[in-house]
Amino acid sequence: MKSLLLAGVALIGLAATANATVVASASLFTPLPPAGSTTTVIGVQGPTAPSNSTVTGNGYTISFGTPANQGIVKGTTANQHAVPVAGITGNGQATYLTGDFGSTLTADIGQSGNYLSTDLGTITITFSAPQSSLALLWGSIDTGNKLTFNNASNDTLTGAQVQALATGFTSNGFQGPAGSAYVTASLDTTFTSVTLSSNNISFEAAGIAGSTASFAVPEPASLALLGAGLVGAGMIRRRKAI
Repeated sequence: MKSLLLAGVALIGLAATANATVVASASLFTPLPPAGSTTTVIGVQGPTAPSNSTVTGNGYTISFGTPANQGIVKGTTANQHAVPVAGITGNGQATYLTGDFGSTLTADIGQSGNYLSTDLGTITITFSAPQSSLALLWGSIDTGNKLTFNNASNDTLTGAQVQALATGFTSNGFQGPAGSAYVTASLDTTFTSVTLSSNNISFEAAGIAGSTASFAVPEPASLALLGAGLVGAGMIRRRKAI
């Protein structure tokens, strides 16, 4: 499914004692698991929202450090959370995921599925087996949003870095099209957990999956169809203090 949002790729050096690198993308299309890899889809459709009770699924556990009205949520609630936008229709109407990673899209926000929202707290996804890559639909991207991986160098990917991947981003925390993006993060050392956190309300995430190999990011057949100003690319490097 097309998602006319952001495009870009960055190599983000996040080293402590090693030259670890996160290869991140904010893509126009849903990421695809590479052939031969094992993909773990994070399911959040079972609980009745809102819920911050621990979820145990096939190959993963989700634990919450969020208020009772956050965690697994549904719909948009003012000053709490907004449904991540997964794309737009030909007439410019926003579309949303109906469920988890790989689910169909709907233009009816009332039919959108559950998703995660941190508030000012944390949500940690722990995998049963080591993962090399993470994909998610990152909603209303804020500079204070952050992913923290428990790999060898505790790599992070921030909302500010994701915003910098493309020129089509609208504004901090924007809740419409061009404010969300399909994001992938591929690490050079494996991780078994990732924590979502934010220093402002809120970090919303849907369509989450881990993979034992890097997710593929499909390229549009013709960028001209997407309009001017939607595509950008850059390379960002920084190093943590040792």
